[in-house]
Amino acid sequence: MIPLGAFALASCLAVGAGSDRILAGDFAAQLPEWVAVPPATPLGLAPAPGVQRVFRLPELRRLAERWSLSSVPDREVCVTRPVAVLSGDRLLAAMQKELPLARIELLDFSRLPAPDGEVLFPASGLRQAPAGGYWNGYVRYAGTRRFVVWARVKVQVAAARVTAAQDLKPGLPLNAAQLRVETREEVPAAGFVSTVEEAAGKVSRRAIAAGVALRVEWLEPAKAVLRGETVQVEVVRGGARLKLEGVAEASGAIGETIAIQNPVSKQRFQARIEAKGRVVVTKGSL
Repeated sequence: MIPLGAFALASCLAVGAGSDRILAGDFAAQLPEWVAVPPATPLGLAPAPGVQRVFRLPELRRLAERWSLSSVPDREVCVTRPVAVLSGDRLLAAMQKELPLARIELLDFSRLPAPDGEVLFPASGLRQAPAGGYWNGYVRYAGTRRFVVWARVKVQVAAARVTAAQDLKPGLPLNAAQLRVETREEVPAAGFVSTVEEAAGKVSRRAIAAGVALRVEWLEPAKAVLRGETVQVEVVRGGARLKLEGVAEASGAIGETIAIQNPVSKQRFQARIEAKGRVVVTKGSL
């Protein structure tokens, strides 16, 4: 393979955008004798974008003999994967398809000639600060091959954010009256609470000032049992149930398993928190 334009040939055959092989059908587009060969027949690997693959006369004659073609090639044949600079409109359309509700401003983009194929800009490729950033995408061609492209953009979306209606203290259960939902146009970002139901009843690990949008990582389920608290223990073994008191050796939320100590025997065992101040021990936990 040699750089594009190194041969003084009138034109090169174009390989199909969806294939990573040069097919007989590519030859048949300009060489009528190849119509006799099934079009999906592979003749060689397709060249990289913007590069020529030259079939020399000896190779062409071997192929002609193999497929019993009536005429023998008398000249070399070059095949290329055509490339072209992508337009801003095409890049913007691909971005809008990924984030249909976003307002996208295209500031600059890659001018490197790219092969024909599907242009994709996955949301995971967007890196942006409030003033703008970069979005990495690619052109998918020849099945699974990728040609990387980039764009400098400013992207904003209308997003629902749950904010603190007042200053919130850490460790205290939140209620709906302390929260409000706002729709803001801002940089796309994951990890924010979007509904009051997601936050109500949970506690914050940190102080949150009024007007600040709540992040999921700041919240945790309210503790139904506190360390050192006396809890009601229910032991279940088959159809038998035994109730006693125990002392929690750790704090936990409903559904979590914590260590409990029997205050009389000093025996320790694991129990699952079922409700505030109540835990359950099943067979095998003791």
